[in-house]
Amino acid sequence: MRTKVLIFLFIIALAGFLRFWQLGEIPPGLNIDEVSEGYNAYSLLETGKDRYGMVTPVIFKSFGSYQPPIYTYLTVLPILIFGPTIFAVKAVTAISGLIVVIFTFLIVKEFLITKKDNLALVASLVVAISPWAIFFSRMATEANPALALFIVGFYLSLKSISKAYFFPLAALFFGLATHAYYSERIISLLFLGSFVFIFRKKLLENKKWLIFGLIVYGLTQIPHLAILKSGAFGRRLEQVTYFGRDVSLPREFASQYLAYFSPRNLFFDPDDQGARSMPDLSVFYSWMVIPYFFGLAYLIKKSKDYFVKNLLILLIVAPIPVALTTDPFYTLRIFVLLWTISIVISLGLWQILDRIKLKYLALVILLALTAFSLTDFYLHYFVLYKSERSETVKYSNLELIRITQSESDKKFVVDLSRDISIGLRFAFFRRYDPYLFQKEIGQPFLSKYYTSVEHETAYKIDNVEIRPINWGSDVYKDLILVGDTLAISQDQVAEHKLKLEFEIKDLDGEVSLIGYSTNPKEKCRSLKAPDVQCK
Repeated sequence: MRTKVLIFLFIIALAGFLRFWQLGEIPPGLNIDEVSEGYNAYSLLETGKDRYGMVTPVIFKSFGSYQPPIYTYLTVLPILIFGPTIFAVKAVTAISGLIVVIFTFLIVKEFLITKKDNLALVASLVVAISPWAIFFSRMATEANPALALFIVGFYLSLKSISKAYFFPLAALFFGLATHAYYSERIISLLFLGSFVFIFRKKLLENKKWLIFGLIVYGLTQIPHLAILKSGAFGRRLEQVTYFGRDVSLPREFASQYLAYFSPRNLFFDPDDQGARSMPDLSVFYSWMVIPYFFGLAYLIKKSKDYFVKNLLILLIVAPIPVALTTDPFYTLRIFVLLWTISIVISLGLWQILDRIKLKYLALVILLALTAFSLTDFYLHYFVLYKSERSETVKYSNLELIRITQSESDKKFVVDLSRDISIGLRFAFFRRYDPYLFQKEIGQPFLSKYYTSVEHETAYKIDNVEIRPINWGSDVYKDLILVGDTLAISQDQVAEHKLKLEFEIKDLDGEVSLIGYSTNPKEKCRSLKAPDVQCK
């Protein structure tokens, strides 16, 4: 028993290392959703309101859409401790990843019919080292705490079959999960309904706990109902669904649904969006495809077991929300499914290892697969992803912020034509006073917080203006104009007599941002006719 405890602690330590090591440096920045969560949390900490001046938002307005609230509220504490930093914004997701690993062990250990501790250790190890679990535990995504809340609810629901008083707690966590991410709004409801229906005889033996639990779940949905008619509640679904388009709904649903069980998508091809995937690495390692099929065979064989029944429910309902959207294999929306498949892989891997008569050989194989997997992940994430995908988190923005701070006596105009979040990034990393932000930038949008998708498009942060460059007036002022190679062309450089001040490259060596100083006197001398702005 002591050895197994030490192994479990080692797995937790390994999971923690993989999630927290260089968390503030890799990825080297914050994407649009992360910086929105970060500055809103900073604003809540300092003022009790979000960046628009809204008190305790039910859902956070952000760049033409809305973000579920749980992640932002939880991030207030890390920002209190660490300040507005990359690490603070990502601390919640890393902790959530650890919680998932811990509860994976508890679930398999307590509820699998075999009740083998070794299998629970294998399951927690698989979740600890799986690419999707590590990758998204290092990204500030609402889906990770949503998964943690759902898994805790799943654990409590399983306990409620024998001890009914756990059911209200399970319902509470399922209800909270709906406020953490959009997919859980559907998955939690479908799973809870299926669970109650399938185990109704057992649950009805203690009817009062069942009724109390359903009331608890209903109470957690009141905030959703409060904004149901505003447009904010269903805004994200309107943006991603194929409803209302000229498609065959049954065929589209079936196609999207089955794509999430495809071995090719799960084990060989990465998500096609660079911001949510690593170069040439899928959500699971390719070697896991074999135990995947062994695990599916186990589920079919043990389908009458109540734990397996619940896994099968998850396999069925988890892809439903994402099957209603147009995006092909959108990993952020299927964390519950990915976790369930991780358990399936664990069951299959155990079936394989358990057939090896020499147990030390089985251990060596498991250790070799772990070492291979971690090496593979290191190369694809800490090497390739860091360099090739640095601009998915706008690494160049951080370099620009450092330059504008070091040259505080100069005025900058930064173009945001292709990066609407750059202004908020300046506000976050320069710790711009949230009271001023609310008054100068956010206040005009407060009255239409839940009803309009309008958002800020211009910022004034100390010595920096973030807005589209005005070529009719900016070139006649002493400024440093900053943009990418599309925002400032060489023809414009020549026409307006601009002088190169700096170039900022991404970690792959490509130029991302360029800064040019204006030359008003030379510009005026070059004009064939006098200009009113030259006076």
